[in-house]
Amino acid sequence: MSGSVTIHYYTHIQETSLGTSLDFLARHYPDIHLNVLHGSEQNPSLEPLIKEAADILILPSTVLGEHYVEHHHWSDHYVLVTAKGKHTQTRTFTELSQTSRYVAWRHPGVDRLHQQLASAQIRLSHRGELSCLETLLDLIARQHCISILPSALLNGHLREVEQVPLPGTIMRHISVVARPTSLLSNAASAVIQALKKPRVLAVQRY
Repeated sequence: MSGSVTIHYYTHIQETSLGTSLDFLARHYPDIHLNVLHGSEQNPSLEPLIKEAADILILPSTVLGEHYVEHHHWSDHYVLVTAKGKHTQTRTFTELSQTSRYVAWRHPGVDRLHQQLASAQIRLSHRGELSCLETLLDLIARQHCISILPSALLNGHLREVEQVPLPGTIMRHISVVARPTSLLSNAASAVIQALKKPRVLAVQRY
């Protein structure tokens, strides 16, 4: 099987099975040429599909309309992230939110997250945003701040940080959407099927 498929994704790769899928495709479909582009837009839309710039989009849930369907999705929930403490008991969300500086992870979906926090009357001492996840996790581990992140992003970091449940559940939903005409291609269909494979979690670092 051969062909060219362009994927635009607007998430952190750890939130999806994209890494696992790319490895599978490289081994089983080496003749499929993949163009995988990471977008930085804070409010991604279906425009790359409409303008035929992409065959497949991976993005936080959006209004699809009548011409597009969700072929797959990943669901997660947000948690408060703080430094791993020496306390025998984990501090509560209320304690942490009142005593720690909050630095947001800048990502597609952060505006919706803050809207939901506001609707739930959850107040934080907001001190800015960072787009680099690794830098943010390092600052959290050094006890400089707290943040609210999708739980999937903590895999491999649970030696340095810990998660605290939010007062109410806030979900993170990521969709796989394809251009209808692209699905006429066997290559694009193979990529969609590969994206449905379970993601392989990173090994915990000790």
